[in-house]
Amino acid sequence: MTSERFEVNYRPDNQWLHRKLDRKRYAQLLLYLAIGIFALTAAVAATWPHLEAIRLGYRVEELRLERDQLQKDIERYRLELSELTDPSSVERRARETYGLEPAGERVILETPDAPAIVPMETGSPATR
Repeated sequence: MTSERFEVNYRPDNQWLHRKLDRKRYAQLLLYLAIGIFALTAAVAATWPHLEAIRLGYRVEELRLERDQLQKDIERYRLELSELTDPSSVERRARETYGLEPAGERVILETPDAPAIVPMETGSPATR
């Protein structure tokens, strides 16, 4: 038996061949695409408010913690203000820090330019 080999050097010219459009299949594909887009839109529309509520919950908690911290700061500053404006505290600091002594009913202010005598206000800061 002899084996013969054949070689075909022919290349078919398929440029004139066109597949006929299957309109039924095309309509089915568009229907599936529309259903998919609708399902995706519905899923996003259903989950968006939930995710937004979670995000806002975190923000509310963050603002609540900030408010609590600010209230603590306000209370601390009020205590510090009352301590700093208390006449006995002012007098004590004047004695300890600057070595000043009360001068009766008057306060003597000395500046580098010239000394000045100022009448001292009587009464507590709360009654003014």
